[in-house]
Amino acid sequence: MSPTGSSGCWRPMLSSLRDRLVTRCQPWLGTFVEVSVAEADMGAIESGFQAIAHIHARMSFHSADSDLAKLRAARPGETVAVDEETVAVLRMAIALYEATDGLFDVAVGRALVRSRFLPREGIAHLSRYTGTTADIEIIDDRHVRCRKRLLIDLGGIAKGHAVDRAVAALQAAGVRSGLVNAGGDLRAFGKQDWQVQLRDADDVVRHALTIRNCAMASSANLLDRHAIRGKLHSPHVGRDGAPALIDHRVTVLAERCAIADAMTKVAMIDADLADGILASHKGYVLRHSMLVEAA
Repeated sequence: MSPTGSSGCWRPMLSSLRDRLVTRCQPWLGTFVEVSVAEADMGAIESGFQAIAHIHARMSFHSADSDLAKLRAARPGETVAVDEETVAVLRMAIALYEATDGLFDVAVGRALVRSRFLPREGIAHLSRYTGTTADIEIIDDRHVRCRKRLLIDLGGIAKGHAVDRAVAALQAAGVRSGLVNAGGDLRAFGKQDWQVQLRDADDVVRHALTIRNCAMASSANLLDRHAIRGKLHSPHVGRDGAPALIDHRVTVLAERCAIADAMTKVAMIDADLADGILASHKGYVLRHSMLVEAA
């Protein structure tokens, strides 16, 4: 899994001339999702998109009938029935919240609504949503309750989880090698090499690496900021609740895309902390010295 050589520009390095690559693209998760497999496996592509569509429906902050909408409408202490996939992601989020001493917090929705990166429609009395990830209690594989009101936003982990579930669906359908790319959060599986070109924070491609059988995610916010009352805000939040204004791209590799996705947000603030957590997930924060110039 070490590079030989964004956020999401890729091109395949085919193992033989007999391999013919098929790529299909659909809009999901607030981005464009590409599924790439060998031509002989193209009949399985729809199973990957179905897995992604399911995650999108259950974990959308914007949808009025998603699990997140149900949780934010519930009274403190009320048990809420949700999808098993939502519970799986919340379990990961709680573990990462604890491992990062609260830096990775999916209750960031309040801050992102206040800074206008998420819509406020249907959310009254924003000041009432005081909870953190620590206030989420998993009852079982289908039930959750929150001890305080909180605005859960899974944008920092659900896209990666959707990629992982799409890969699992493709593998269950018999696909031995492929790549799923959700706007730069991607995962390659099988014995094929894939060359990935990385877009830096200023949207310029300068570097590339070759990956095989691993996941990768990148984050940046240099071009995703706006001012409110003279203060710059970004869609990322630091330890003190202040906007994280990071001028460079952060890229993480790991065995699962959900972990890579989540750890980019941690690495933006504390790369060493992210590396420490990634060590148990066969991953690391990509350093500049590991890259080659893009062709």
